[in-house]
Amino acid sequence: MYCRLCRGRAKKNMATIKASDWECDEDAFLEEAMKLAAAEKEALEAEKEKEANKNLLEVEIDTIADDDIDTPLPPPRCGHCNVPNSDQNRLKLCSGCSRVFYCNAKCQSSHLEQHKPTCSPRVIYVNTTDKRQLVKEGVELQRLAREIVEQKIRPDMLREDVIDDLADWLRDMLNGPALPLNKCQNFMEDILSDVEFIADAEIYVESHPGCHCGLFERNRNDEWKKKFYPNSIKSELRVNEDVLRWRCQTMVMEFCKRRGVTDETSLHEKATDEFYKFYLETILTRRPKSYNSCTGIGAVMGDVRFMKQSEDIVLYYLGLIKELPEDIGFVRSAPPPIHTVIVFLIAMSLCVWALPTVENLDRYATIETFTTSIFKEGLFNLSPLALGLIRIVFAIICVIITVIKMNRSISFKLTYLSGSKLRKGTIDLKGLKTQGFFTSWAWNLLGFYFFLSGVIPLLIVYGREDVLHVHPWVVRGALVAFEIAAPCAILTSFVVTYALWPQGYKTHGASGTIGFKSIVNLFQHNVNTLMVLLEVCLLGGLPVKFSHAALAPIFAGCYQLFLWCMTNYWMPKHGPLFLYFFMDTTLGKKTTIFMLVLLAVMLFFFSAFALLEMAVTKIEEGSHGALPNVACVILISSLLMKFKD
Repeated sequence: MYCRLCRGRAKKNMATIKASDWECDEDAFLEEAMKLAAAEKEALEAEKEKEANKNLLEVEIDTIADDDIDTPLPPPRCGHCNVPNSDQNRLKLCSGCSRVFYCNAKCQSSHLEQHKPTCSPRVIYVNTTDKRQLVKEGVELQRLAREIVEQKIRPDMLREDVIDDLADWLRDMLNGPALPLNKCQNFMEDILSDVEFIADAEIYVESHPGCHCGLFERNRNDEWKKKFYPNSIKSELRVNEDVLRWRCQTMVMEFCKRRGVTDETSLHEKATDEFYKFYLETILTRRPKSYNSCTGIGAVMGDVRFMKQSEDIVLYYLGLIKELPEDIGFVRSAPPPIHTVIVFLIAMSLCVWALPTVENLDRYATIETFTTSIFKEGLFNLSPLALGLIRIVFAIICVIITVIKMNRSISFKLTYLSGSKLRKGTIDLKGLKTQGFFTSWAWNLLGFYFFLSGVIPLLIVYGREDVLHVHPWVVRGALVAFEIAAPCAILTSFVVTYALWPQGYKTHGASGTIGFKSIVNLFQHNVNTLMVLLEVCLLGGLPVKFSHAALAPIFAGCYQLFLWCMTNYWMPKHGPLFLYFFMDTTLGKKTTIFMLVLLAVMLFFFSAFALLEMAVTKIEEGSHGALPNVACVILISSLLMKFKD
C-alpha cells in the first residue's frame, strides 16, 4: 500500500497503521498537503461563486421615484461595501429576498453571515425593466384577502368583488409601506396579528362600494376604532386626523428636547400645525396612495430625508433657524407663465376695446331707471322713497356681513391639482384678507350697487337732483356695478350649490361643509341671489344689456390680477398660495386654459342673466300682475340656494 501524498509504501494494513510506520519524507508530505489544501480551497470558492451568481438577479435599478412622488429617492447601495448604484457599477438583487443589493457574488458571499437570518423570499413581485417576475407563488393574495375578510370583517356585509379589489390593495401595501410583512416565514399569521394593517384593510373595505354601510356604523360604535378610524368613508385622509396630529405633537416635543427648547406653548402649537401640514401633504401627494394609511404614516417616519425636512420645518417655526433649506421642495415664488400673461393681455385688450361708450351707458343709466318701480299698481307699486329705503337696507346687510367676516378668523383648506408645486394645508385669514375670495368681491360690489341705487331715489325725494347732474358717474357707476354684481351673484350661488358644497360633503362628510353653513357664508351665497332677483323681478327691474358683456370678463381679469399680486402675501411663511386651484400658476399650460375658462364662464353667466332680464321684461308687458315675477323669484331661488347637506 502506498501513501497517496508522497508515494511512500505503507508496511501494514491501513486500518492498523501508525504514524511511525509511514515510509515517506515529512517535508514532502507537508508540501504536498499544503498544495492540495490550496487547490481544494480555490475549487470551493469557484463553486461558491458559481452558486452565488445563480442567487443574483440582473435588474435595471430605477433611482427615480414613483410618479406620485415629487423628488427622486436615493440610489440603492451594496449591502456589503455600501457603494451606491451607478452606470459604472450596476448593482444586482439577492434572489433570496429581492430586497438587498450587491455589487457582485463576492460582496454577497462576504455579507452572507449577516444577511442570512433576514433573507426570506418576497411574497409578491420583483420589479424589473422587462417583466414582473413572480418570486413566490405559495402565498396567494386572494387567499390572504379572504382570510382577512372572514376572520376580521363580517363577510355577509360584502359583495364578492370586494375580495378582488382587496387583493390588489394588499399587493400595493406589501410592496410599499408594509414591506416588512412581505416575507415567507409566518406570513399569514403576522399579517392577521398586525393591528394597524388589519385596521387599514377594514378602513379600505368599509369605503368600498360593495360594502354595506352597516360596517361603517358598527366600527364607529367601537370606542377604540372610533379614535383611530377616519370620521367619514369619504374623508381624504384614511386615518383619524387626531392620530396624525398626535404623532406630530410627539415629534415636535422630541425635536424640542434635542435642541433644549423650553416650553413655549404658542410656538409649539405653530410648529405642530406646520409639521402637520407637511406630514399630511407628504402622505396625500408626495407618496403613493398606499401610504395614506395607519401603516403608511408609520412607514414615512422611517424615511431619513422626510425626518430631516420635518425637523427643519419645526426648527424654522420655533425660530431656531432663519429660513427653510432649499430641499424642502416648495417653490418660493409662483409668477404666472409667460404664455398665460400674453393671453391675459390679449383677452383684456379685446374686452377694453369692446367696452360700451359713455353715450351707450347714458342710454340706460338714467335717473328714471333707478327711481321707477316695475309695477304701476298693486302691492309692488313702490314709490322712489320706498325703493331707496329697501336698497339702503340691502346695502346695510352687505356691510354688516362684511364687518362680521373681517372680525372673524377664517380657516381655509388649500387644495390643488396633481402636479402642482404649491404647498397644501390650512391657512388662517383675518381682517382685510378675508375679503380676498371671489364671493366677497361679488358681495361687496353688490353692496356698493345697493348703496348707490338707494342714494339716487333719496336724492330725488329730497330735491337734490342737481347732485346727480354734477356727478353723472354716480348713476353710471350704479348701473355698471349691478351689471357685474348680478351675474356674479348667480355664478357664486350656482358653483357653491352644485360644485363646492357637494364636493366638500363627498370628500370630508359633514365636517367638510361646516364653512358653508356659517351665517356669513349662507348670506354670501344665498341672500345675494335673493336680493338680485328681488331687484330684477319686483323692485326696479334694472337692465343688463348684451352690449355691455365685456364688463364681466374685465371684472374677472381684475380679480385674476389681484390674486397674482397677492400670491406671496396671504401668509408669507407658508409660501405662495392661491385660494382657488384653477388660479394655480405652477400648472404650465393648464394655467392658461383655466384662465380662459374663467373669462368664458363670466361671459356665459352675464349672457344668462341678460336673457333672464329680457324674459322678465316680456312678462311685465302682459297683464298678469306680479304673480309671474314672484313665481320666478321663488323658482330660481329654490334652484340656487342651499342651506344644509
